Amino acid sequence: MTHHSMILGCVLGSLVALGCSSTNSSTSSSSSGTSTSTTTSGSSTSSSTGSTSSATGSTTGGASSAGSSGSTTGSSTGTPPPTLGTQIDRMGRPAINTAVSDPFDPSSTAEDAAKDAYNANSDPTTWVSAFTPQFISNLAILDGLDAKCGNQVFATLPDGGYNPSETRYTTLASVLADDRLWVNTASGTCVVYLAVEANATGLISNNDCGGRTPLEDVIDESYSLLAAGTVSGVTDGINQDADGPPDLSTFPFLNAAH
Repeated sequence: MTHHSMILGCVLGSLVALGCSSTNSSTSSSSSGTSTSTTTSGSSTSSSTGSTSSATGSTTGGASSAGSSGSTTGSSTGTPPPTLGTQIDRMGRPAINTAVSDPFDPSSTAEDAAKDAYNANSDPTTWVSAFTPQFISNLAILDGLDAKCGNQVFATLPDGGYNPSETRYTTLASVLADDRLWVNTASGTCVVYLAVEANATGLISNNDCGGRTPLEDVIDESYSLLAAGTVSGVTDGINQDADGPPDLSTFPFLNAAH
């Protein structure tokens, strides 16, 4: 399903497209001297001063051949952690960047730039303020895919009626903009897609672990929720990856590379 074929619905404000409105250290001492060790970022240095087994002096069998004058110094260096470069991607809810960042821009260059900027943002404290406005506009368009404005998740009034307010997409937009997978580690049941978010927003009361398992058809479910407020109904026509069905009993679940 190409996203440019999905533009249906009512007009939102200024939208051009159609849609619905809207380092550890330690020191120890002993009777034979003082020893200090410091470890930082994968490297360590140790030194000792005083009477040691390798110091020059009287030892059994004669003078030591260490050649020191009462002190020894040794060092060892481990592998330092890699230096991180500029972030180019991030793990979050699948399909969200593709579906609501800038999917209806007539310029593929501008669309790709918007998605790249989204992936490069490494500060979660800015996500909601940075991306909610553009998400609202695109959610309005997606809401009209089934020619019914207002049946998108959270777009209806509490009584289920049509919500004419332009802010009706704000709740979903802000939830999606805070793009990370939430997991309830106290639960051993994992059958509801994005269950933690669904429970927190009152959409589905549950005690599921949340997140997503390999069994979730995240593209179909995401677009169905965005277009029709259901977990099915919109499909990309792909029921199974070419690699075969996912496996929940082994890890990693991916099949061997081709």
